[in-house]
Amino acid sequence: MKFGEFFRQFFKKDVFSWALFDFANSSHVTMILSFVFPIYFKEIIAGAQYGDFYWGLIGSLSVLLAGFVSPVIGAVADYDSRKKIKFIWCVLLSVVATALLFFSSSGTLIFASLVFIASNFFLLLSQSLYDSFLSHVSTKKNAGSISGFGYALGYLGGIVTMLLMKPLYVNGYGGEYELLYKLTFALTALFFLIFSIPAFIYFKDKGKKNNKSESLWELSKIGFRNTFLAFKEFRKEKHLAWFLVAFYFMNDALVTIFAFISLYGVGTLNLTMSQMGLIFIILQVIAFPSSILCGWFADKFGQRRILLFTLFIWVVITLLLTFAHTWSTFLIIAVLTGLVLGGSQSVARSWFSNIVPDKKRFVLFGFNSFASKISAAIGPVLFGAVSSFTGNQRLAMFVLVPFFVISWIIFYNIKEE
Repeated sequence: MKFGEFFRQFFKKDVFSWALFDFANSSHVTMILSFVFPIYFKEIIAGAQYGDFYWGLIGSLSVLLAGFVSPVIGAVADYDSRKKIKFIWCVLLSVVATALLFFSSSGTLIFASLVFIASNFFLLLSQSLYDSFLSHVSTKKNAGSISGFGYALGYLGGIVTMLLMKPLYVNGYGGEYELLYKLTFALTALFFLIFSIPAFIYFKDKGKKNNKSESLWELSKIGFRNTFLAFKEFRKEKHLAWFLVAFYFMNDALVTIFAFISLYGVGTLNLTMSQMGLIFIILQVIAFPSSILCGWFADKFGQRRILLFTLFIWVVITLLLTFAHTWSTFLIIAVLTGLVLGGSQSVARSWFSNIVPDKKRFVLFGFNSFASKISAAIGPVLFGAVSSFTGNQRLAMFVLVPFFVISWIIFYNIKEE
């Protein structure tokens, strides 16, 4: 594919509106999951002593719930071919819950925990449905490039969000600045909503719609039944089952790192909010072009080869995080992370999209979501427990190294096609 054609494919109406949802939800991922809200939750809402444990616990609960529901939602979507409306409702419910985080404060642990769980739960369901739309806007020849473009826009969205809201969070959450700090939660919800609108408009359902008017209860029974049938198919499609196991271990470590990276930087490396903000900006500036390049390399040289390379770099990054003591080391970590962050996730998404059968696409993407959510339910709790009960975040970080190694070994033994 020529250079001009490579970039023109990204600006087709359906492709760009699909990728723009990555730009939209990155605001939630950056400000609520990774940077601003975790610090506020630990220091103000939960308390510093057991903040890591409570944060890991509610993060795990939200993804565990989403993991169990995602395959069922996918099975229903395959059955009635009404994926778009389910996607829109999940986004809207996540937006509302995110905005409600503005009302959290000291002494609202239960309220803040429940609202965060709802916010993340519906975000994850929307992402599962969104990922399965990749085949609607791509072919097997360019799935890697388009998936990478989505992740690239996601990191651009993270940069834009952080820069726009920096005046609100840069002074921290103490005293008179607390209200401004919390305003970032509501504005994150607004950002998420506004840039999701193109997806609401241009997403198209494919396949013949089922015009039967089943009740919610009937649809749920159909969803569970079809999910069970699809699960039995894994005995025939063993490569898909092993793919999900490998993805489980990779995603476990990735989600855990980004759930705790801001707490790790502030608590273990003694970085300031300004320094952490700079780290996130550097990471995402580099991740923007590298995600596109990784997608291009994956289409040209193979999804498997590029994914294995990124997993090797993740082992190096995790070891550097474990033993880092200086600001310069953390800058090196940020650069390396930016190079492979979007690549590892986008290549895994496009590889899976290429190997799943079309008739079971949404339910199998639901199982892919299930694998990622179950993993994300274990990793944060493990990290939080090791950190809280040993008082050593470095040890908790080192525990994640075997997860990347196991993932690499399994992916190495899965054929490309």
